[in-house]
Amino acid sequence: MSRELPPRPVRLTIRSMLASVAVMAVIGTMAPNAAADQLDDERRRVGNEISQLGDQRSNLQGQIQSQGAAVAEANAQNLAAIQALQEAEDRLAEAEAQLAAAESQLRAAEELDAQRAAELEAAEIALAKARADVAAAQAAYDSLNRRIDEEITIVTQQQGPLVNLALLLTDTSAADLNHRAQLGTTLFDASALELDEAERLRFVLDEANARADAAEKAAAEARRIAAEQLAASQAARQKAADLKAQVAALVEERNAAADAASQALAREQQIQADMEAENAAVEQRIQQRIAEANKLDSQIAERNRRLEEERRQREEEAKRQREAEAKRQREAAAKAAAAKKASQPAKKTTTTRTSTSRSQSRPAPKPAAASTSSGFVMPSGARITSRYGMRVHPVTGIYKLHDGTDFGASCGSPIRAAADGVVTERYYNAGYGNRLMVDHGRVNGYNVTTGYNHATRYTVGVGQRVKKGQTIGYVGSTGYSTGCHLHLMVWENGRVVDPMARWF
Repeated sequence: MSRELPPRPVRLTIRSMLASVAVMAVIGTMAPNAAADQLDDERRRVGNEISQLGDQRSNLQGQIQSQGAAVAEANAQNLAAIQALQEAEDRLAEAEAQLAAAESQLRAAEELDAQRAAELEAAEIALAKARADVAAAQAAYDSLNRRIDEEITIVTQQQGPLVNLALLLTDTSAADLNHRAQLGTTLFDASALELDEAERLRFVLDEANARADAAEKAAAEARRIAAEQLAASQAARQKAADLKAQVAALVEERNAAADAASQALAREQQIQADMEAENAAVEQRIQQRIAEANKLDSQIAERNRRLEEERRQREEEAKRQREAEAKRQREAAAKAAAAKKASQPAKKTTTTRTSTSRSQSRPAPKPAAASTSSGFVMPSGARITSRYGMRVHPVTGIYKLHDGTDFGASCGSPIRAAADGVVTERYYNAGYGNRLMVDHGRVNGYNVTTGYNHATRYTVGVGQRVKKGQTIGYVGSTGYSTGCHLHLMVWENGRVVDPMARWF
């Protein structure tokens, strides 16, 4: 998989190393060129395989994205099912509370109804007794009145001036007269007592009538209260019956919602399992890519060492040959000078110095010190809404690892590359939606890859080089998402880590 990256401190990139090898190959022998060509061919083969994989992903991208709408709809249905269950639970709880209150009110109403019925019955009994008392008092009073009237009639008939005169004129004995006088006195005395009794009975009758009137009013009030209470009891009974029917309907609704939510939860758990499997596959691919790149880097480093050794040997051989040639030239010049001196002894000899050329090797520049900071930039200017770490999932309620950092950006907001790198993967996943991964090479001793998820679309493809801060896509809500946001992930040496702990 491609590892071409911008030059970094301390470590030469593969491209720069290949460039230096190409320059050295000009002065090398045919055997080193053949070895270099073999490694370059291998490097190109890996690059071609990556390109082919990218083409395959591109060919599948249309088919996968066409499933994106269905996945989003299923995700919305899952959320709706869980929300419907919660709402049904809330409505059922409220209805059950209302039913409990209604049943309590019904029990109180029935108890009060029984109390009012007992009070009405007592009032009716009191009224009946009062009426009986009135009837008895009236009967006694009437009987006494009739007896008094009869006695008054008798007394009236037996006394008076004419009656007394008739008695004197008739032959009536003194004993009869005395008896008649005593009878009159007795009747008078009895009448006086009966009149007193009649007066007493009159008071008793008035009191009985008053009690009867009060009992009548009490009974009427008791009837009214009992009727009202009966109506209230019937209303409470009807309300309780209605609420029971409502609760039964809500129980059915809740059960249906629970079934739908259970199915939705099963789908959510399957998506979660798929996402975990996807993460494992991504980590494996990154580690394989790192291992393959490290292997190629080692081979290229060994090739460079061998070519450097061959270059040094060639330079030493060239230096030895130059020194031997210079020595030969000096010896020849010395012989020529000696011969010339011998033939012309008087002539001043001049010596000629032959300067030897020295090959000076230019020292290699010292590599720059590695930066102590990552130099990464935030992929979004939006605020962080959820950090890396264990949390309760907002939909499933499961306590699990949140494997990245969420930025609450609106849909359509730009996504920026965190650092220079090469796009290694771009595809759609049911859980992460539209995904993009950028390999940043080796940074501060780590092989670093960043991942961008849930985007509506990306503007770069596999194998393309990106610059730090470059717009590479736009925020969306594809895949397993509850709303527009960017889910940022970071891999160190193929393992998912907290993005904010070291790199941002």
